[in-house]
Amino acid sequence: MVVLVVAGVVPRASSGAVAPRWPYAESLCVERPRTAAPAGFGEARTFGGDEHTNITGVGFERRGDQTVAVSTGQDGTLRAWALPGLTPVGTPQRGGKIVREAEDTRTLNGRMVRVVASDELKVVDVATGRQAAPVVYLGEDNGVRAMVLFTLGGRLTAAVNDNGGDENEPGPDRVTLWDLASGRKAGRIDGDFSTVRKATINGRTVLLTVNLGTDRYDLGTAYPPRGTISLWDPATRKEIARLPGNPPPVPADQYTRLVYDQVHLAVGDLDGRPVALSGGGDNALRLWDLTTATQLAATTPIGHIDEIVSFTVAERDGRGILVSGSADGTLMVWDLTTLQRLEVLHDRPLTLKYPLFTDIPGMEPLITTWDSGLRYWELDPGGKLEPVLAGLGVGPILSFHGRPAHLGEESGRGRLRDLATRTPIGAPIPITGEQPVTRAIVTRLADQDVVIDVRNRIRIWDLYTGRRLGTIPDVRSPGHREARPAVAQARCTTLVLSAAGPIVRIWDLRTGRELPPLTGHTGTISHIRTGLIGDRPIAVTTSEDGTARAWNLTDTTPIGPPLTVGRRYGIIELTHLNGRTLLIRAGRDERIRMWDLGGR
Repeated sequence: MVVLVVAGVVPRASSGAVAPRWPYAESLCVERPRTAAPAGFGEARTFGGDEHTNITGVGFERRGDQTVAVSTGQDGTLRAWALPGLTPVGTPQRGGKIVREAEDTRTLNGRMVRVVASDELKVVDVATGRQAAPVVYLGEDNGVRAMVLFTLGGRLTAAVNDNGGDENEPGPDRVTLWDLASGRKAGRIDGDFSTVRKATINGRTVLLTVNLGTDRYDLGTAYPPRGTISLWDPATRKEIARLPGNPPPVPADQYTRLVYDQVHLAVGDLDGRPVALSGGGDNALRLWDLTTATQLAATTPIGHIDEIVSFTVAERDGRGILVSGSADGTLMVWDLTTLQRLEVLHDRPLTLKYPLFTDIPGMEPLITTWDSGLRYWELDPGGKLEPVLAGLGVGPILSFHGRPAHLGEESGRGRLRDLATRTPIGAPIPITGEQPVTRAIVTRLADQDVVIDVRNRIRIWDLYTGRRLGTIPDVRSPGHREARPAVAQARCTTLVLSAAGPIVRIWDLRTGRELPPLTGHTGTISHIRTGLIGDRPIAVTTSEDGTARAWNLTDTTPIGPPLTVGRRYGIIELTHLNGRTLLIRAGRDERIRMWDLGGR
């Protein structure tokens, strides 16, 4: 028996057989790409243009002689809107807040008093600072969502929407009415609310609440649906009207973010009539006529209104397109050149959740979904989803010598098959361990098709014989669950890139030696992508530090300064269009952004 050890690579030996030779020995190689490494990159472009994401506050302001609506969003902007059509006014401002304090100033018994709600409801004489009415205990560590003052039966009354403190957690957040002069409870509006406002309609005071939709199984009933807005008569505590508000776009047990609970509400006056403005997690503003309980105007979001969980770049009728999928099941098609939305695919199966895309040259995007099992779909020329590939098991779909193929698991081994004919390609690969094909990669090494298995070591298999060519030990790459290993052709060899905390380790499959790592991130690596800028091999990595970095793989040096992608990113991909290399990212901020990395 002959045991061969070449530059740290340990091939497998078997009794009675000579251990296989390594594809080729270490040799000097100097790559001189024609494309220069760029010094930096421009600003990102946003698909669909600029708009609010997840509205965090709404209000009315006087600007000159006009009343305008204002809103803030999770995107960090404050925007103004002309009334009544809700058309944009001016340019968005970075930053800005719409603050509503849980206090107000009114006249009580002929004195100006300040009313403050926290753990206690206090009435303080503005002139002297002394207590002007009995203190009402609301609860220890009480959270006050909102408070409004009004006159009920000729007496100054506070309507407080709070959580009741530790004594009422968990529990519904009702609206309680308090007679301020006596400190006694004047009534309660039963429900679960996120805020309370007041308006005057036809001369009488009306209270408005945003409903959280909590089920009351103990009473055999339910509160008003989540996201709706109720109008209440404070004297009778009865609901007199209901606005659809900003409800979530999917059933309450399926939405993915608590922000859908946070519908924001403001009340104002427009040409002498009471109006309300609402906005929330569906990224839309709505203006309501409170007298008729009808909608006057609304903005229409351009892009997704929930987390983007997948996208792929494809081609349709000679046009580059991007198909994106949201956690709520929405699918959108975008023009890759203009970045404008082409269509929204509404006719999806009801079970289509968290769609994942596979991009194979010459094919329409394949969409993978999990419901009762693994299912595959294809977009037909009309944009409808058609089921395909019935019975195909778990495993990546990839392009193999220009043809789509599937690397699946059969009898505990990896097996590559032609996707169209289902005929096997090569031999079974004895990959073992949990989910054996999830960290397997089909690649080329020394003009030979191989499969590599990246775990605590890298094992290299001949695709056609199933024979193990070698093992690189002590890889140990505890990366982020999304940071799957990647391969690249650089330095006249095949490189394997694998995450290890905030760095990316690199191995030369020709020799088995580890090359200088990619260092510079300060957070755990979350994605690794490889590609080309012109003919220069590159890698792009993202990290939990909120940045993306591009790397020159000919010498493992950084290219340009880091790109700020934020901590709320989700997925990144590299693609090419008209000779340019594009970095595209999307995620929890519901937007798709693209950087031009250069090329030609």
